[in-house]
Amino acid sequence: MKITDIQVMELAGPDLPVPVRPAWTPGTQWQRYGSTLVKVFTDEGIVGLGAPGYTVSKSIESWIKPQLIGQDPFALERHAHVFRGAGDAWGVEIALWDIIGKACGQPVYKLWGGYQDRVPAYASFIEVGTPARRAEDVRRIMAEGWRAAKLRIHEATIQADVAHIEAARRAAGDAFTLMVDANQAQLPGTRQVERAAVWRYERALHTARELQQLGVYWLEEPLGRYQFDDLTRLCEAVDILIAGGENNLGLHEYRWLVDRHCYDVLQPEAMVGETMSQLRKACAYAEMHNRLCAPHHGGGGMGFVAHLHLCAALPNCPYVEVFHDPPGFTSDIFQWYLAQPIRIDPADGCMPLPQAPGFGVELDEDKIRRFAVAPGS
Repeated sequence: MKITDIQVMELAGPDLPVPVRPAWTPGTQWQRYGSTLVKVFTDEGIVGLGAPGYTVSKSIESWIKPQLIGQDPFALERHAHVFRGAGDAWGVEIALWDIIGKACGQPVYKLWGGYQDRVPAYASFIEVGTPARRAEDVRRIMAEGWRAAKLRIHEATIQADVAHIEAARRAAGDAFTLMVDANQAQLPGTRQVERAAVWRYERALHTARELQQLGVYWLEEPLGRYQFDDLTRLCEAVDILIAGGENNLGLHEYRWLVDRHCYDVLQPEAMVGETMSQLRKACAYAEMHNRLCAPHHGGGGMGFVAHLHLCAALPNCPYVEVFHDPPGFTSDIFQWYLAQPIRIDPADGCMPLPQAPGFGVELDEDKIRRFAVAPGS
């Protein structure tokens, strides 16, 4: 089998019911949720689907495509240097795994080890919100069948941040799992129109201790992504799990994070850090050091589905992350261009794995035609 063509699309995405203000980019708002999509064609008629990244990289046409045309899609270790040379568009490799699964007649998660066929899911809220709103939101998603949620905190003081979690805990009760994301590892790289609170070690420590008393499962990104010494100190000083790694790049950085015990929960992301093949190595390295691994969400659509398969293959993965922050944003919107979005089972709060070969999903071609962005526009 040989690769014959690679096609990349930018998709404008549907309008959101109401604007959404992501916590990690203060001062901005989403009016719609755009995506990117890649199709890799082969001489045997198998087409692989992937999500190249959060934007369409010029390196796909100039670097990746010329080197992959005519090559065996199974030769992933041989192709690793191509993606490292590009330095981005890591998600193109997702489409190669889709081809491999389809050629073998198996879901990808089974080829990766098939540890479980249902993964506990958590609703990842996008906005900071207010304590009262978050209490109501937690009640609403519990009624939908969710058993876990992640809240964002970005207030000026520790007391104001903790008030969000106290309200959510009162609404949810002790059996519901709460995670918290401080989004402190976004810089450098993420444009922030407004200045938000920047945590020092002391604030991270005091906040972690407060959240620990509230039974929070993990505190995510409490410090800058390269504050290795302080992250290690924090992990050693508190019992609450410290999570992060979504913005780190390359196997060497994942190794640093594990070796130095910067995080109890490693969160690599195939749209940002490395190809899916290399992320599997990082997750295995975390397992060897008794660390949990909960990969970042993958950006929705094919990226999310690929990360769901990765989570299902890992013995050290406790949850899969799903953007779900109604009314502005739901898990269906997160997967808007798929013909059939994957939904949690309210019986157990898990996401079942698709059983068709490859990543097991099909595209809604009508939506893709409707929201396709013309090249150069």
